[in-house]
Amino acid sequence: MDHLNKKIKIFLVGIGGIGMSGIAEILYNLGYEVSGSDKKEGSNVSRLKKLGIKIKIGHRSSNIKDSSLVVYSSAIKNENPEIKKAIKEKIPVIGRAEMLAELMRMKKTITVAGSHGKTSTISIISEIFVKSRLDPTVVNGGIINSLGSNTRLGSGDWMIVETDESDGSFINLPSFCGLITSVDDEHLDYYKNMKNLEHAFKKYIKNISVFGFSVICSDDKKAYKIAKKQKRSDHIFYGTDSKAHYKAMNLRRDHTGQTFDIEISNRNKKTTKYKNIQFPMHGRHNLLNALGAITISHKIGINFKFIRKALKGFKGVKRRMTLINEIAGVKYFDDYAHHPTEITASLRAIKELTNKRVIAVVQPHRFSRINQTYNKFVNSFRNSDMVIVLPVYAAGEKGIKKINAKSLALGIQKNSRTNTYSFNHFRKVQEFLNKEIKEGETVVFMGAGNISELAYNYVNELSKANV
Repeated sequence: MDHLNKKIKIFLVGIGGIGMSGIAEILYNLGYEVSGSDKKEGSNVSRLKKLGIKIKIGHRSSNIKDSSLVVYSSAIKNENPEIKKAIKEKIPVIGRAEMLAELMRMKKTITVAGSHGKTSTISIISEIFVKSRLDPTVVNGGIINSLGSNTRLGSGDWMIVETDESDGSFINLPSFCGLITSVDDEHLDYYKNMKNLEHAFKKYIKNISVFGFSVICSDDKKAYKIAKKQKRSDHIFYGTDSKAHYKAMNLRRDHTGQTFDIEISNRNKKTTKYKNIQFPMHGRHNLLNALGAITISHKIGINFKFIRKALKGFKGVKRRMTLINEIAGVKYFDDYAHHPTEITASLRAIKELTNKRVIAVVQPHRFSRINQTYNKFVNSFRNSDMVIVLPVYAAGEKGIKKINAKSLALGIQKNSRTNTYSFNHFRKVQEFLNKEIKEGETVVFMGAGNISELAYNYVNELSKANV
């Protein structure tokens, strides 16, 4: 995009979304005049405003006055007044993925795709590249704690990007190297069935540069099967079984995280071992995320001493098993898990840390997702001792009859065999927890809606009360 006039005014519709905010920050740091709009204030909007980006709350046609280019997020509908006005005024209008692809043409790119674990994997790759002084540009789907942002504008050759499978656009991103963490029944509202979703991942692999390579999690059966069906031979597998070229072994866990060894099988049949790699995150899913990051970084040629250093000092990702606070002997976690696979993995990881009760407070996300994954969802709380269900966070969707907090609580109690309650308001959850929680127990707030904000407000109130 260096050929573009830096005086052009770029307006982003839905600028507060995690993907859009990252693009806005990069464009702003490149020297473009950036502004935007969103339906509400939020942490990303606040962060962008502090940089100096002008943001309007509420969507109105007058917002795009004097704009030269309008970029919209996949969450924005065609009837949006700013998009309608731009089309009427013949102002160029492009989607988020198209703008991201433009930015990616400036660098050699690593993209991370998959149903789960993308954000954490990218965050670890980014940490490795930063520690090895490669000065990467990063566009991530979550706030990296060490950066305090989901983006980083670097002067190096590499750009590390989280893909978005939700609208199918990820298959067109220019990828030098690509990584697939997992393939699961996610975003079926767009793909309609698993066959279409799997076909999209096949296209993603085919789109990776012939000069690069793909890295695939062999522990994930669907991802492995898709890769093995490809005619290309440049796949590198990572995991915990014999199919993996980068294999994690001798895993040890304690309260500080996990320590493991890696055995690397090269194509010449020789093996290399690196021992005692320390990683301060919990859970098998995070081990695999780290392993994917190690694989792609090492294969590119990064010295293992930088990889080891980056993993040992990794500070995590906001909303990925984040400890909000520990008050009166009770730990309160915030977690983004909203798909059954993610809920299962997070609760299993937390359960490994304690022999006391684990209480999950879940805000189900999207009626369509719950409908499509119902059986998995109600079976995903077996590693919790108690579940509290809030109303479904609709994310703009229309309700589905018989899917509500009460019916989901009954389903969870029956299938996950754990004590389950439902409440129609978070204030009632607070009152219940205050009476119920005992010292040494763990509470984890789960979901992709506004539960994080509710959880932090509650825990901060508790903290003040316990001073």
